[in-house]
Amino acid sequence: MTHEVNSRPLPPAATSAPAAAASPSLMDRVDAGLEWLWHFLSSMRLAMVLMLAIAVLGVAGSLLMQIPRDVVGNPASEQLWVESVRPRYGGWTDLFTTLGLFNVFNSVVFRILVAALTISLVACSIHRIPGMIRTARNPRVDVGPAFFEHAPQHEAIVARRPIAETGAVLTDVLRARHYRTLTTDDGTVHVYADRFRWAPFAGLIGHLSLVLIMAGAIIGGMFGYRNAQFMISEGETLPIGAEPGVTLQLLDFSDKYDTTTGAPIDYASSVVLSRDGQEIERHVIRVNDPLRYNGTTLYQAFFGASAIVTVKDSSGKVLVASSGVPLAYRDENDAAFGTVAIPGSSYTAEVTSTTGGADPNIKPGQVKFGIYTPGASQFTDVKVIDQGTAVKIGDLTVTFEREGQFAGLNVARDPGVGLVGIGAVLLFFGFLGRFTIPHKRIWGRITAHGTNGAVVGLATLTSKNVTAGSDFESLVTDIRAALAAPTKA
Repeated sequence: MTHEVNSRPLPPAATSAPAAAASPSLMDRVDAGLEWLWHFLSSMRLAMVLMLAIAVLGVAGSLLMQIPRDVVGNPASEQLWVESVRPRYGGWTDLFTTLGLFNVFNSVVFRILVAALTISLVACSIHRIPGMIRTARNPRVDVGPAFFEHAPQHEAIVARRPIAETGAVLTDVLRARHYRTLTTDDGTVHVYADRFRWAPFAGLIGHLSLVLIMAGAIIGGMFGYRNAQFMISEGETLPIGAEPGVTLQLLDFSDKYDTTTGAPIDYASSVVLSRDGQEIERHVIRVNDPLRYNGTTLYQAFFGASAIVTVKDSSGKVLVASSGVPLAYRDENDAAFGTVAIPGSSYTAEVTSTTGGADPNIKPGQVKFGIYTPGASQFTDVKVIDQGTAVKIGDLTVTFEREGQFAGLNVARDPGVGLVGIGAVLLFFGFLGRFTIPHKRIWGRITAHGTNGAVVGLATLTSKNVTAGSDFESLVTDIRAALAAPTKA
């Protein structure tokens, strides 16, 4: 459409130069920035990218050993722990350490990603809520005729009834199927019907449940404790780390096997839990019977042989008194070995036995004992020791007393597990409701046909599949039958 505007020029004295466009004010810039930030945070694309990044880090953290929380923050202890896992990861150890893959769930990057995803999911949910409420409470009833031609499923029915009577029959059939119906009349009768109008909120609950799960994970990561490599030899007493002042003593470890098949039957660690020297509880930890205390759980995870050694310094001071070194790793000869930091010295010791291996230099009843400085590429000194014999190694005197056993426990305390549990339940029921109770919506449009007839257009947004297609087709069949039935007197 062309608009014509008639005007006459102003006198020259009144003519002025075009005004420059006003530059946006500071508040305008702030508003524009906040609006951009809101749209960015509520973007589903951002949520997907964050979920993918978290999934990648989560897989890495699950596959790689994670440094215990009580070691984090102590450079010397961290270095000793890294050296203890170097036999398992070899040349990859330094790269994994640099990338922080041994401390994934406590890393700043992981926490930032989880926090960002939590904020993004909350923003997405808040962004969707007004539209969902509007759709549930005040849906659009009148839609144009093109919708009834291009909707995923649509049908047209010719009725030999007036428009008003046809509309009444249509709404009766829909209500008999438990549909809510809304009608408007602007010369054309528009009908909207739906079932389970609040069902989409189940999906929203499912999404918000992820927020609870991640909040629980954040709380667990910040305030929880996990050590999947807690190793203790028989007769030893060690602090468990998760609870200040709490120690665990391993009285005995036993393992039983089926005499026919050799399959394991039972692993049991008989322990004493104490706090500040006072006994709290005695318990036999089994695979399916962990020890629980004050929110901390100790699970039976693995076991193996240990070497009981005594180490003295050059002055005769005992640095390690009849302590077990868990032989939890395997070298290139498949011989079992373990590492231990020597307190009161700068050395870490590596103890290798003949258990499971074929090293010709180590005979039964002997161990190889080497000392090195963490980060060094070779031993400071290394010797093979006979059981019961004191041997000078470097400036230390080492005695291999006997072989023993150790128990490997998983020590965990997770204050966020309650939120994770609630979130998991909501996630299950939210998505169960979303996928099993679909929001069904149908639009109808009734127009006059001839002198005393009507045409009923029906359409739905549901894509045609076995379930939804048969439901819509069944409804159309019922409507046809009702419209074709004789009019009641």
